[in-house]
Amino acid sequence: MIDLGKIQTTRGGKRVIALRYVPRNSAGRKVTFPIKGTVIEREKPLRTSYQIWTEDGEVDPVWGRNPERDLVES
Repeated sequence: MIDLGKIQTTRGGKRVIALRYVPRNSAGRKVTFPIKGTVIEREKPLRTSYQIWTEDGEVDPVWGRNPERDLVES
């Protein structure tokens, strides 16, 4: 499982901020991708994207599986 207390980046080297663990949706059902956060795509001018991951840090495959977007500890 991803340690939210440590600094995380994507496998491609992009900074990840505002990570949080949300195991259930608003209806109370367990979700497949409980790790949510913001990827800094570009620093100046700032451009971000919202991303979801599995507990192991694998990116959501619905939008096209890209291992460069998996989470890794910095």
